[in-house]
Amino acid sequence: MKLLKYLQYIFIFFILGISIIIIFLWNINQDLPDHNISQYFPNEITKIYDEKYELMYHVGNRDRFYLDYQDIPKYMINAIISAEDKTFFQHQGFDIKGIINAFIINIKNIYSKNNNNYVGASTITQQLVKNILLNRDQTITRKIKELILSLRIEQEYSKEFIIELYLNEIYFGRRSYGVASASFNYFNKSIFDLDIHEYAYLAALPKGPNNYDPKKNYNRALERRNYVLKQMELNKFITSDQFNSYSNLDINLYEKNNKKYKSDYKTDFILNSLNLNSSNENAFYIQSTIDQNLQKISEKSLIDNLALFERKYRNWNGSYENLDDLLKYKNDHWHIAQVSSKNLNLIELEIINSDKKINLNKDNNLYGLKKIPPNNYLNIGDYLFVTNIDDSFYAVQLHEINGSVIIMDPFNGDIVSMVGGVNYDISNFNRVTQAYRQPGSSIKPFIYAHALETKKFLPNTLILDSNILLDQGNNLPVWVPKNYSNKSYGELTFRKALETSNNLVTLKIGLDLGLNSVNKFLDKINFYENNINTDVYSTLLGAVENNLLNLTKSYSIFLNGGYIVEPSIIKKVVSNEGELIINNDYFKCNYCSFSDEDRSYRKPVIKSQKGKVISPQTSFQILNILEGAVKRGTGKNLNKINYPIAGKTGTTNESKDLWFFGLTPRYVIGVYVGYDTPRSIGYRETGSSVALPIFKTIIENYLLLNENNNDKFVVPSDLIVKKVDQNSGEISNGQNTIIDYFTKDQLEIMDNINKIESIGGIN
Repeated sequence: MKLLKYLQYIFIFFILGISIIIIFLWNINQDLPDHNISQYFPNEITKIYDEKYELMYHVGNRDRFYLDYQDIPKYMINAIISAEDKTFFQHQGFDIKGIINAFIINIKNIYSKNNNNYVGASTITQQLVKNILLNRDQTITRKIKELILSLRIEQEYSKEFIIELYLNEIYFGRRSYGVASASFNYFNKSIFDLDIHEYAYLAALPKGPNNYDPKKNYNRALERRNYVLKQMELNKFITSDQFNSYSNLDINLYEKNNKKYKSDYKTDFILNSLNLNSSNENAFYIQSTIDQNLQKISEKSLIDNLALFERKYRNWNGSYENLDDLLKYKNDHWHIAQVSSKNLNLIELEIINSDKKINLNKDNNLYGLKKIPPNNYLNIGDYLFVTNIDDSFYAVQLHEINGSVIIMDPFNGDIVSMVGGVNYDISNFNRVTQAYRQPGSSIKPFIYAHALETKKFLPNTLILDSNILLDQGNNLPVWVPKNYSNKSYGELTFRKALETSNNLVTLKIGLDLGLNSVNKFLDKINFYENNINTDVYSTLLGAVENNLLNLTKSYSIFLNGGYIVEPSIIKKVVSNEGELIINNDYFKCNYCSFSDEDRSYRKPVIKSQKGKVISPQTSFQILNILEGAVKRGTGKNLNKINYPIAGKTGTTNESKDLWFFGLTPRYVIGVYVGYDTPRSIGYRETGSSVALPIFKTIIENYLLLNENNNDKFVVPSDLIVKKVDQNSGEISNGQNTIIDYFTKDQLEIMDNINKIESIGGIN
C-alpha cells in the first residue's frame, strides 16, 4: 500500500511538474516576438559619396555595408564558423554537444576558481536571435526564448540566409557593424581583398572587440587570431602549411583616420538639401556631384592665397607654446611643426607626425613671417603651421580674413566643389550660401546682356564716359558716381566699357534701359533669390546683397546658351533597402566642346516657362566680351594661361567684398573674399588683386590634371565674325582691331544706332 501511495505521489508531482513546464512554456510562447526575419534589414548609416562613388562622409554611429551571402568571401564564412559555431551547417538551431561541453568546462572552472574562463555554447543562430529579436538579459526566460526562436528560424530559413544576416549584423568594434565595414575600418581594404589571416582576425572579434585590440593586448589578440586559424586547419578549411605560415604573421591594422569623414561645408549642404541630420532613423546612399580632386584644389587655393595676401597687411602673429591652441585651426593642407633647434642663422623644425624636417634661415621666403632672422622670433619648443608648395615647406600664419569658392557645371547645375570658408571646425558658417554681400561690379555683365537683348545696343556701340549727377529723390543727396580710377575716358565701345568694368558707362546704359526694365530682367534670370525692385540707382552697380551660390548660378547663362540651371549637389539617392529615391535625368549638351561620352548631363531646371532667359547669341557675345576682360581688362592677370577663360571681377565700396567669376568651357567658378563682419580688406584692393589669384591657382592646378584637353568655347553658328576698331567701334581692317561677333539683325541696324553722349544726368 505504501509503495502504491508513493507511486501516486510521484505521478502527481510528475504531472504537476509537466503542467508547470507546459504553462511556463505556453506563457513564454505568448510573449515571443515575431520570428519573421525575411524582411529584416540591419540599420545602416547614411553615406555620402563623391561623383565617383568614393566615400566622403557618413552620418550616424553605426558604420555598415550590407553584403548578400553570395558576395561574402568563402574564407570569411569558414573563419567565423571555425571561431563561433563549428557545427553550424549540421545543427537545428542549438548544439547539444556544445552545451554539455560548455557545462562541464564551466563546472571545472568553478572548482578551480578560474572565474575568467567561462565559455558559452550559443550557436550563430542563437546569437542572431539575441541581436535582432531579443535583448541581452542574462535570465533563464530569455535563454529559453532564444532556443525556441532559434529552432523556428532554422525550420523556416536557410543556413545561408541566417549567416548572411549574422555577418551583416554583429558588432566588430571600431564603430563597425557587419564584416564589410570591419574590413575597411581594420585593414583599409575591401572584404574581397583580405588575406586568410585577416579573415581569421575579424572572426576573432565578435567574442569581444576590445579584448582583442592589439594596441591594448597584442599577445591576447595574436593568440585569439591563431586559435581561429588552428580551428580552420582542424576543419580542413586551410592546410597545415597555411596555418604555419599565417600564424607567424604579425597583426598590422590600419590606423583609421576619421578626418576624411568629418562633416564640412559641402556635406552639411548635402544633408540640408535632403532635410537629413545625424538623428535621422532612415539610412540612404547619397551620390553627390563633388569632384574630390577639384575640391582639394579649391580648399588649398583658398587658404594658401589668403595666407599670402594677409602677409601684406599683418605682421607675424606669433608662434604657439601649446599644441592645443593650433589643433582647432588645423586643416588638410597645413601641417603643425615644432622648433627643435636654433642657432644664430638657422632654425630646424620637425613636422608633427612625420619624419620630415625643415631648415629655416634668414634668406627663407616665408609666408606670413617677417623677413628677419627666424631666431629673433622663434624659440625651441614653439609650434607653428607649415604648408607644402612645389615640394617645399613654408611657414604660414592664421587668417582673420575669410572667403569661399564654388565650382559649378553650367550645363546641368552640378556643384563639383564647395568651400564655405577656411576652416569648418572654427566656423560652420557657409560663405557660399549664407554670406549675403553686395556683388559690386559683378552685376555688370547682366545689365549689358539685357542691353543687347533689347537691340538698343551693339557690342561696338559708342557711349560717352563722362561725369553725371543723379537726383535720387526721397530726400537722398544728389549722387555723383565715379569710376574706380576717379577718371573719365571719353568715348568707349560697349565692349571696352565692360572689359574695363567702367562704372559711368554702366550707369548710362542702365538709365537708358530704365531701372524698371533692368529689375524685370534681373528677376527673369533669378539674379536675386527674392525679387528686387528698387528705384535706387546704386543697384545698377550691385548695391543689393546676394550670395556666391546664386551669383555663380546666374553666370552659367553665358556658357550654356542662355539657360538658368538650378544648382544641384546630388546625383542619386538610394534607400538602404535599394529603393531609388532620386535619380536625375540626363540630356545632350549642345554647348559643350567635348564629347557626350566625356560627361553625362542632367536636364536643367528652367525657371522661365519660356525656356532660355537670354538668346544663345547674346550669351556668347557677353562671354566673348568677358574673355576680352581677361585678355585686356580687369582680368588680364590671367592672360598668360593657355586655356579659354572669361571672367569678371567685383569690388564693393571701401573694398569690403571682393569677387571673381571665372568661366571656362567646362565650369563656372565663383570666388568671394571678405571679413565675416564687413570691413575694408585693404586700401584699393580689388577682386582682381585678391579673389582672382585664388581662381588662378585653381585653374592652373586643374590644367595640370587635364593636360591633354582641347576645350574651347562653342560659337553659335549664326553669329558673324567682324574685325572692329577698338576705339571707334567701326568695322575695320586696320591694325587696332579685335574680333567681334554680331547677329545678322545687328549688322543690319548698326548704322541706325547713334552714339549715346549723355543719359540720365548732367555732363
